[in-house]
This record gives sequence, C-alpha cells and structure tokens, in this order.
Amino acid sequence: MKLFNSLIAVTLVSSTMFFSSCNKTTTTTTDPAQVAFEKASPSNGGIMYDKFWATESTFDQANANLANIDANGNFFRCKQCHGWDGLANTGAYNSRGPKTTRPNVSGITLYDMAREESAQTIFNQIKGTTGRRDISYDLSTYDPATNNVEGDKMPNFSQILTDAQIWDIVKFLKNGMFDVSELYDATYTGTYPNGTAVFSNVGRDGNEANGNVIFTAKCVGCHGADGTIIDLEGKTLGKFVRTKPNEAQHKVKYGHLGSPMTGQFDMTVSEMKDLYKALANTTNFPD
Repeated sequence: MKLFNSLIAVTLVSSTMFFSSCNKTTTTTTDPAQVAFEKASPSNGGIMYDKFWATESTFDQANANLANIDANGNFFRCKQCHGWDGLANTGAYNSRGPKTTRPNVSGITLYDMAREESAQTIFNQIKGTTGRRDISYDLSTYDPATNNVEGDKMPNFSQILTDAQIWDIVKFLKNGMFDVSELYDATYTGTYPNGTAVFSNVGRDGNEANGNVIFTAKCVGCHGADGTIIDLEGKTLGKFVRTKPNEAQHKVKYGHLGSPMTGQFDMTVSEMKDLYKALANTTNFPD
C-alpha cells in the first residue's frame, strides 16, 4: 500500500512539473532597430537621398530650417556628396569639383558601405553628431580654397530628420540602391576632382524588346514615342540616359522631384536594364 501511495505521489509530482513546464511563459526580445528597419520605406528613402526636404518626401514643410536648407541645397543633399551611383568621388562624380555653391564630393562610397555594414551602424553614422556641421552654420561664407572645413562636413541630421526618416534612407541604401555596374559599363580615370567618366554598353545584357514594352507602358505618355518631347538639360530622353546613366536610373525609379514623374516606377534591376537597353538605340531614341 505504501508503495502504491508512493507511486501516486511521484506521478502527481511529475504531472505537476509537466504542466508547469508547458504553461511556462516564454519571452522573446525583439530588436527595435530591426523592427524600425523592416517598417522603413525605401521609396521615401530614395526621394530623401535626392532631396530630403522635397514636398514629395515626408519632411515637415513647416520646419524652421527649411529656408536655409533650400537656399544651400547642395550642402544638404546626400547625392551631392555621394553621387547618384553611391560611388562618391570614385564614380561618375570624380570630376564634380567644389564651388562656392557646392562642397567637395565625399570619398565614402555608400553603395559599398551599405553592403558591408549593418543597418544599425549606417543609422548611427547618419544620425551621428561628432564632426558634423550645425544646421545654423552660415554657408554663404563657403569657399573651396579658403574656407571649406565646415561646409564639407556632413550636416547634423539629428537636428532636422526624424528617426523614421533616417531609417527610410538606410532602407534605400541597403535595399533600394542599384548596383550600377549591372546597368552599364563605366571607365573612370584620373583622380578627383580632375577625373573623367566614360559610359558605354548602356543596358548591358538587358532585353531591348522588353524595354520597349516598359517604355510604352510607363514613359511614352510624357516623353513621346521617341523620347524627344521633354527637354532634359538640353538633351532628349535617349541622349540623357546614354550620357548620364548614373543619374537617370535613380530618377526613373524614385522620380524627378518637382515634376509629375514622382517615383511611381518600382522597377527591378532587370527591368531597368531592359529599359536602358531600349533607350540605348539611337535610331528609336535619337539625340
């Protein structure tokens, strides 16, 4: 009898332990940075990379610093210092020297950095305050030869951008920026700011027929069947793409800000290659 009672006691204890184990609450820690990155918009990030204070972005148009930023735009635009291609002064901007109205191009290639560093590290770099230019700095005194130290610094974005907006830029850099070497061939010679960039093989191994379908569906309404309706810096659409493929790819995907073309084309790298291949045809899209 005692043995029987002992067995019952052991069984009850075991059962209690089993149910206690099953009912135990498991807690998991969610990384806030990962959540913020997943929620971020690469489309808004692409717009902000071009001009973060544009009306097409989420920037507060009532921001007290807007007038100063707009008056000195080149000192605040990401693309000015890092290039449309993300290759900074080693890419297409290897000849874009400073002026009183724009700073030196950075030596930091954001495309490479975005592939090598974590999202959190990039966020920290953008929001960092050490060695940054205060938003109130008088940029009218900038001179590339005699007074360029502050003007060449990265702006203190912690003063003007929200965390969500910075995460959008991070998302663009990591998930939305094209590897332009897949879109065209480029030969970069010389050293900044006296370098040269020569573009060729625009569209590379893209499919021209597919590119023509994309053009007809998305572009012909504004640019016309041969891309000559809208003047683009004195160029037809075909010539603009062939001479500035580093810039055109960004504007096709994220929009030409201040125009009806505002980032409505969520294109893959394969589709962009196809479109570029079509626009490389000088007969169909003449200079």
